[in-house]
Amino acid sequence: MTAVYILLAIIAVIIVIILIRASTIKTETLIVEGAEEISIDTDRAVKNLSELIKFKTISRPDPNDVDWAEFDKLKKYLQKAYPHVHKNLKQEVISDHALLYTWQGSDKSLKPLALLAHMDVVPVMTGTQKDWEYDAFSGHVDDKYIWGRGTLDMKGQLVSVIESVETMIENGFAPKRSIYLCFGHNEEVVGSSNGGAQAISETLKNRKVKLGCVVDEGGAVISGKMFGIKGNIGMIGICEKGYADIKITAKHEGGHSSQPPKNNGLVQVCKAIVKLEKKQFKKRLIKPVEATFTELCKYMNFGMKIIISNLWITKSLLLSVFAKSKQINAMITTTIAPTMAEGSMASNILPQTANITVNFRILQGETIQDVKNHIKKAVKNDNLELDFLRGKQPSAVSPLDSLEINIIKKSLRLIKGKIPIAPYIMVGGTDSCYFESICDNIYRISPFTLGKKDLTRIHGTNERIEKNQLEDGIRFFMQLINNYCK
Repeated sequence: MTAVYILLAIIAVIIVIILIRASTIKTETLIVEGAEEISIDTDRAVKNLSELIKFKTISRPDPNDVDWAEFDKLKKYLQKAYPHVHKNLKQEVISDHALLYTWQGSDKSLKPLALLAHMDVVPVMTGTQKDWEYDAFSGHVDDKYIWGRGTLDMKGQLVSVIESVETMIENGFAPKRSIYLCFGHNEEVVGSSNGGAQAISETLKNRKVKLGCVVDEGGAVISGKMFGIKGNIGMIGICEKGYADIKITAKHEGGHSSQPPKNNGLVQVCKAIVKLEKKQFKKRLIKPVEATFTELCKYMNFGMKIIISNLWITKSLLLSVFAKSKQINAMITTTIAPTMAEGSMASNILPQTANITVNFRILQGETIQDVKNHIKKAVKNDNLELDFLRGKQPSAVSPLDSLEINIIKKSLRLIKGKIPIAPYIMVGGTDSCYFESICDNIYRISPFTLGKKDLTRIHGTNERIEKNQLEDGIRFFMQLINNYCK
């Protein structure tokens, strides 16, 4: 009986500890100071974005397959559309097509700010062109939206950045802190071998430049519903997962399909897909993801505060719940996505070579080599060849409470109001990771309010951006420059 009493006492103590820990989490009182009002030319920004969409700056893994004339047209248009930028900032073409602008600050002791964007876009998937309300490269403008490939990813942000600088120059602003505008040309193909943001970063590194802050695409203002929070929340990426495209190939005797052997090459690679699907990577709650929920927990109900504040006892439960959501599951594991397959050229010919390409998004704590090892362990077929096509390791994690992230939060709230803002891990990739050797404070934020359907339009059909969101983007970067570089 004594043992029962002791057990009950222990349970009671644990319950008290759990409740005390939950009760110490207080909802943060958000304060928004008055924004500095500067008139902007929204019509000009809309027109310029519409024109940029018309340039088919589609990047491809093989540089020889790219229509570089479209990138040249875009560069010439920027020169025409933004005369003050091109008069007051030094412009350089890096690695043939990437653009680097330098806005020299008056105080050289201050580490510069780098604002990133990429000029390239993904192609429209063959067969989906008819599903677009307006041609993907029309740059169509109606009463509410600008339509077309790149409006969200990420010519809309590029226009927000350069338009903010143009406007601030027109209003007589001169920065104390130097500012770099870094526009890459191959982000969508993971910075393939012909330069881009990597070359810009190397250029700055060779010049002994150490940046104070890098801001690139990433998180946005989204509905808090997924986290049980009323209203909108802001998300700032403090790191991004790694990336690897790996081709798995089987070579086998070909011939006529009327006399098929057992386990031909296509069968082997299909079996590999099934085995990989069954053997997923381990679910892990890494520090950046824990930080997301620790911050957002302040605005959740008491039940969620109990769970989040007591991860020492609830972590396993939380991981099993997270795994049911594809969005959150991507934040707690290295994901496996077979995306391409090839066999023979005709239905009555056995493939001599068959392959699948699998895309992995690698969680911090694992590497590209870990991915290769995982494939071999899961598939268990020494006859299959593994070819690493392209990729990059998971990024470093930026500080959670730096001067820079707090200025970004302040700038975002000046535009979006008193919203909760949390750090998070980007499951996609950006060019910002290439700047790790010259900057400790790398943050990923797209200052647009995006609904659930908007998010599906990125790389999808009917990509578009609201005019008022484009205006918000311009105002955000103006506030950021003013707050960090004044």
